[in-house]
Amino acid sequence: DLLKGLSVSYRFGLDLYNELQSLTVNKGGISGGPGYVNGLYRTTSSFNQILNHTLLLNYNRSLGKDFSLTVDAGADLRKDSYTQSGLKSTQQIVYGLFDHSNFISHDILSEGGTDLDYKIQKTRAGLFAQAVVGFRDFFYLTLNGRNDYVSTLEKNNRSLFYPGISGSFVPTSIIEGLKGSNVVNYLKLRVGYSTSAHFPDPYNTRASLSLATNAFVDRSGTVVNIASIPNNVPNPNLKPELIRETEAGVEGKFFNNRLTLDLTAYFRTASNQILSRQLDASTGYNSTTINAGAVDNKGIEAALGYKIVNGKDWTWQIDGIYSINKSKVHDLPDDIKQIQIGGYGGGVGTYAINGQPLGILQGSYVQRDPKTGLGIVDANGYFLGSSGIAVIGDPNPLYKISGINTVSYKSLSFRMLWDYSRGGDMFSNTVRTLLSRGLTKDTDFDRALPYIIPNTVKQDGTPNNIQQSVDNIYFNAYGFGPNSVTVWDATVIRLREVSLTYMFPQQWLRKTPFGSVSLSASANNLWYLATNFPKYTRFDPESNSLGVGNARGIDLFAGPSSRRIGASLKIQF
Repeated sequence: DLLKGLSVSYRFGLDLYNELQSLTVNKGGISGGPGYVNGLYRTTSSFNQILNHTLLLNYNRSLGKDFSLTVDAGADLRKDSYTQSGLKSTQQIVYGLFDHSNFISHDILSEGGTDLDYKIQKTRAGLFAQAVVGFRDFFYLTLNGRNDYVSTLEKNNRSLFYPGISGSFVPTSIIEGLKGSNVVNYLKLRVGYSTSAHFPDPYNTRASLSLATNAFVDRSGTVVNIASIPNNVPNPNLKPELIRETEAGVEGKFFNNRLTLDLTAYFRTASNQILSRQLDASTGYNSTTINAGAVDNKGIEAALGYKIVNGKDWTWQIDGIYSINKSKVHDLPDDIKQIQIGGYGGGVGTYAINGQPLGILQGSYVQRDPKTGLGIVDANGYFLGSSGIAVIGDPNPLYKISGINTVSYKSLSFRMLWDYSRGGDMFSNTVRTLLSRGLTKDTDFDRALPYIIPNTVKQDGTPNNIQQSVDNIYFNAYGFGPNSVTVWDATVIRLREVSLTYMFPQQWLRKTPFGSVSLSASANNLWYLATNFPKYTRFDPESNSLGVGNARGIDLFAGPSSRRIGASLKIQF
């Protein structure tokens, strides 16, 4: 505390993690990749560090009888660094022994040619302030702003200021008919405009060289080292992405605080999108990072809670959360028809396309008869696929609902959370592989009988009567047929969380140094049902094989989702 109403605080944060990975393949295995037949051993060690400093000033003061002022201002500095070292060894000598000294050849490149040794560093500094002016505890005006400085952009584009303003009105504090009401206990109306920023990853603005030793050996036996130009063209004019949002909402408590409501409507626009633009290989590059296009998001979020039982010992609370969001891409340059944001180049993936929701799913598709709309088969009775790609689904769900049930008896509390996600399309390589190879009960029928793909026509428009074996149809038509054949509705219901908590009574702790003690047992992802996927594949639509990002709706052999069960003891002094 510096003066009356003025205080200063400093916070230091350090977040660290270390990850070790290894891939082991004994010699004599399958020829599924470079070096696999003769044995392969790859190890990587990664270290991630986030260092954060925050200096905060807080000022509170009454401005006369009616007004109040609260100001928060400060500065922060964040440094991120990621370091990875790795080694790939091939040509195993002793079977079963995985040590780099047991392999003849060594390299710092992975099987796919990516570097195993690299370092990434970036720094962001910011100045921020927020002022809240209150009038008679029923009207509040908030002004805020932040200016960031980042290391991942060139000097002229490193700084960005983004402000915000909001206001709120509490009628229950000023309207006489609502003061002390048992029906409307609290009511708040709010509206606001805010901005935020997104900055690019490092090393997209300057030319660089990729170094590799022992890249290859020429005919004379000379070992060649190389310094190559990366496939991504640097863009020195790259700028940060700016996000603007307008929001309005209402909060309320009713009927002696037993019913609660929080309703929000928003419209959000992200402009100057940071996108990877594909280039023709004849330019000598594959891509460049640009600012282009915008994405609009509009939606509603509603939370409704009701305390069914509110007794001395027993309480029973039910909460429901509903959310719906619609996105739309626009203002992409005329010479850019689409930008891929997830998946593999040239194949199934998620894209940004003018007029479409963000992340629309594209891939190869079944050609259809123009008169009947039925799928067309080729001379072998398999789906007739397209030569290019087109929209085959929208991975964005129609809406989401969550239900939370909390029951408490004295010091014991039980909580259960259910989720329901409606709609959204998903391409699943896992499911189509299981089906095409007959590995689930979904294909448990007489496979010796001939099979005709239903609801299809031949290329001349006549009904399909071409018989094939079940093995051929499922393997060639479904397993390796057009992408659109293996797109499913990703509707899913899930028991997200169950927990049981016991809070030790205070009388037990009176002669101890503890302020509170609680013991909890919890379980996550106990059960789910994807109603529109083949039943016995038991596929989880939340499986993610694309990593962290905004791409969704594609499964390219993801690991199964996990169930987590645990217990915790929490002690406060």
